[in-house]
Amino acid sequence: MMDWLRFAKEWRRASAVIGTGLFCSFLTCLAGTVLNALLDRHLYAFDSSELIRRLIIGYAGSAAVVVLAFPFLGAGRRRRETGDGA
Repeated sequence: MMDWLRFAKEWRRASAVIGTGLFCSFLTCLAGTVLNALLDRHLYAFDSSELIRRLIIGYAGSAAVVVLAFPFLGAGRRRRETGDGA
């Protein structure tokens, strides 16, 4: 039980990056979807339903990574030493 509480507390403390991460992953996914459609040589790739389907699938994966992994990537506290420039 304590592990879940510690996990939830750590996730909540470090979850400030989630909003920015979701926005940036949406922009990246949008750019990737358009580039993928440009590189696809079929005319159906520019159909609105096809673009939306590709965007939804890509964003669902990237949003899962942002929500599940981003809070823990920088979770450890950095030790500040003299002269490290941080």
